[in-house]
Amino acid sequence: MFEHVKLVLKGGIIGVANIIPGVSGGTMAVVLGVYEDLIDAISNFFTNKEKRNFYVWFLLKIAFGAVVAILALSWVMDFLLLNYPKKTYLFFIGLIAGSIPSIYNAHDDMKPNISAVIAFFAGVLLILSFAWFFPEADKTKDIGFQYDATGSGLILLLVGGFFAGGSMIVPGISGSFVLVLLGQYRVVITAIKELNFILLGVIAVGAGLGVWAFAKLINLLLKSFPKQTFYFILGLVVASLYPIFPGLPNGIIQASFGIMLAFLGAGIAYGLGNKKA
Repeated sequence: MFEHVKLVLKGGIIGVANIIPGVSGGTMAVVLGVYEDLIDAISNFFTNKEKRNFYVWFLLKIAFGAVVAILALSWVMDFLLLNYPKKTYLFFIGLIAGSIPSIYNAHDDMKPNISAVIAFFAGVLLILSFAWFFPEADKTKDIGFQYDATGSGLILLLVGGFFAGGSMIVPGISGSFVLVLLGQYRVVITAIKELNFILLGVIAVGAGLGVWAFAKLINLLLKSFPKQTFYFILGLVVASLYPIFPGLPNGIIQASFGIMLAFLGAGIAYGLGNKKA
């Protein structure tokens, strides 16, 4: 019974991470030890009949936790990001930093070679390119898109959902930040808070297709090039610390509290990683 509850709670953490611009739900899945099972379940759901029962219950628990957490905590996260943005991001930076050892130990053969090093720096470069090309993108505001109720607005929302959904399962890349870059983050958060089921339905369809397509690709890479894929993921996660670092809060006391939150997040992630191992 406790294992079922724990899986629902992990889904909740992944869900909360996915509504915070700059924070990766995929990274949280790695930290919590469910990433490979998640990719396997999504990518092979229709093809592996022997494990379909496991896939159904596994995905239902993760999805239930994520949906409940998003609906329940979207107000809380919006409040924290608007009123305590630096402290909130410092805590999640700690979570990400603390997950690095568990990611490195996630695969049996992590002895570096040329291809692994290239994969690592490819992951780093991908994340840093976001920071370089979008240096002024505010994590709590939208740019470049004004929602309208016409068909074109819904199509753009569907496309945004596709890329955001796909990026949600790529460690180090934030689905919410992709929505920010596409100018759709506030639309999505408002739709969640107001329970606008038309918009939520369009977003869900796009995100579902994106998650499935990206999961198929990642599953193929994990099977064909496991070491290189994990080094690429490691590069994504390490580099993701740079674009979401908000700076320290003003004042010694506030800055110290922010640093303490970062260490708290790192300790939680490291503890979860060791427990998983």
